[in-house]
Amino acid sequence: MKKLFLLAAAFISFSLSAQSLPPVYIQNYTPNYVEFTLNKSNLGNVGGGCTPTLESRDATNNLLKLGFTNNPSISIDANYDGNVNNTFALNTAVPTTPQVGRWIVNANYAAPFTAPSGVLTTFSTATTWTGTKFGIKDQSGVNTGGYYYLGQICGSSTVISDLTGNVIPSNMSGGAFFTAGGATWIVIY
Repeated sequence: MKKLFLLAAAFISFSLSAQSLPPVYIQNYTPNYVEFTLNKSNLGNVGGGCTPTLESRDATNNLLKLGFTNNPSISIDANYDGNVNNTFALNTAVPTTPQVGRWIVNANYAAPFTAPSGVLTTFSTATTWTGTKFGIKDQSGVNTGGYYYLGQICGSSTVISDLTGNVIPSNMSGGAFFTAGGATWIVIY
């Protein structure tokens, strides 16, 4: 029985390690649009500015835009795979996910990468989800708050994980950034 348990544990461990790169989930519980960038970087390379760094954009080089909800108990969601080459395709499992059109690598805004790209595959494995920068627009499209940052800054062990009490507009109370179940979560409420 002990051998069977160890064999099962080894199999489960192997299966989990063979999974794709950890995803990031975003949930918007506010009656506002959320315009955002996603950031991935190599926090183990502090001396090199945490490169490689990746920053998302839409197809026209603007911020990604997540819809709003008028029911604070229901979120509008986005889900991105850890392999950023997969972010260019429409996510049928979470259709409210804004599609990434390009990735800015190491702050080189003049030469963004689009899929398929070997560079993005390589950098996906060398980086982890480290944060998001976002702004808030009301349902008419007027800027009402931001820009806010949630996540970890290169060279700092501090994670900006909570915005409660530090946000505008008044119909939004905060945001949270955390890791759970092997995934990164960004919740705006």
